[in-house]
Amino acid sequence: MAVDWSDIPYLPMLSIRPAEMRALEELPGLTKDRLLPIIHLRPWVGAHRLESATDRIAQAYGNRRVVIAMGEREQANERPVHSQLETLRQPAHGFREWCQFFDANQDYVPAIQFSPDVPQEEAQIARLYGMDRGLVVIIERPAFGAIALIARRVGERSGGGQGVCFVIDFGVASRDHLQVAAIATGYVNTIREHAPYSHVALSASSFPDSFVGISEQPIYERRLFDTMPSREQLIYSDRGSARVERQTGGGGAPAPRVDYPLFDLWDFYRSDLSGALEPEVRLEEYQSQAAAVMASTNWNAALRVWGTQMIERTAAGDSSAISNPQKATAARINLHLQLQTFYNAPDAAEDTDEDWSG
Repeated sequence: MAVDWSDIPYLPMLSIRPAEMRALEELPGLTKDRLLPIIHLRPWVGAHRLESATDRIAQAYGNRRVVIAMGEREQANERPVHSQLETLRQPAHGFREWCQFFDANQDYVPAIQFSPDVPQEEAQIARLYGMDRGLVVIIERPAFGAIALIARRVGERSGGGQGVCFVIDFGVASRDHLQVAAIATGYVNTIREHAPYSHVALSASSFPDSFVGISEQPIYERRLFDTMPSREQLIYSDRGSARVERQTGGGGAPAPRVDYPLFDLWDFYRSDLSGALEPEVRLEEYQSQAAAVMASTNWNAALRVWGTQMIERTAAGDSSAISNPQKATAARINLHLQLQTFYNAPDAAEDTDEDWSG
């Protein structure tokens, strides 16, 4: 049965990376049942086969539905998984391999791939739509000029966009959300001209890449969405509080930092110490920042999710809790996903009864 997009409040775009998968895995079951993640397919860490990635998705989300989109090409690598992904990217025979991938994974809602070979792209759209699971069309900024063409091709093969969700991906969210909302409204209207029955998601990320002198920041992608003049058949999307561009290292170890998401804001608690700290000093700094989070007026002890528990354990001196950037990121994403899923029902965000794996 196709996804009923009117039931989906939140479409976070995630990647198959340790912090994001752990954050997703540790969400309460009720939250998993409510949101619908869009996961970009890529190799699991160090794995040689694509099956390791699909196994990690299953570990995180069980047999719930997830949207699967093709991820960006990685740097050249000789592992078999990269050859598997390259095979899935081939447009021959209407993206036959990509379509067969979804035939073999019944819980996956397909996202289309684009191709300059128009007949192959159109054949893919028709076949994936025919699976009757719903169809996702992610349009990134370089393709904004072709929105009308894309919407027409999809609309003609889906009864005017029935069961289809277009995702307009702005990438980095601008602070000027009013101007972007006006632009986004034009894009939404263009899509509706060709696919009037479709839903549209707006996605972006404003999570910063530098924290010097920053103690908080509004979630600009949420402001963008809330500024839209009409939210009928519109779905909120973001990157789960992850950055658009991945940091590739360099510059030394980051200062210990614990982030605390709110519904419309991120709070940042950052140590003044950075660089090559002794392990015990680094751990003490994480514990100090976690204690500062809990001492703040924004701390919500009633929000009983894994990310909350990780901060509490860290503040209590548990060395197995937040002790490195990856664990801090996982805790932040877990909290962010929980809050954004229940953005329009804030009391429900606290309605959890879960055991965590630590």
